[in-house]
Amino acid sequence: MRLLLLTSVRTAELRGATWKEIDFNTATWIIPIERMKMRRPHIVPLSAQAVQVLEQIQKITGTKAADDHLFPNVKDKSRPMAATTINAALIRAGFNNERLFRAHGARGTFSTWAHEQGFAPLAVERQLAHVEKNRASRAYNKAELLPERRKMMQDWGDYLQSVSG
Repeated sequence: MRLLLLTSVRTAELRGATWKEIDFNTATWIIPIERMKMRRPHIVPLSAQAVQVLEQIQKITGTKAADDHLFPNVKDKSRPMAATTINAALIRAGFNNERLFRAHGARGTFSTWAHEQGFAPLAVERQLAHVEKNRASRAYNKAELLPERRKMMQDWGDYLQSVSG
């Protein structure tokens, strides 16, 4: 759940993540096109807090091979964890009402925070892997806005750390 909050990716993107997608040297996670809802690769800048969580995950799971899932299925390590696992954990934590919070709500929480902090709307949308609705703009503007997104994600990581104690 912590990595989901720190990266603001969709739950399917998180569940299917493999170690070959993570570049610790550049603190970047590149989700390939075949795993993305909008069918374009997605670059996720990783905050220092996200990198720390990834390092902890490696220690816990012992998985480091390129094709290993970050979150392997407990019954079959060649598959990712089940689609219901994250929301089931939230239910066990007491968030048992759909209106309270579900995993997808992490994206809305991040988006609201980022807009309130004054980050460029296009940078926020790129971070959420949303595509431009205007076909002409989508065809011409391929900017990833990585410098602003790196700052945004580090500020977000710092904010989450400050409120979690």
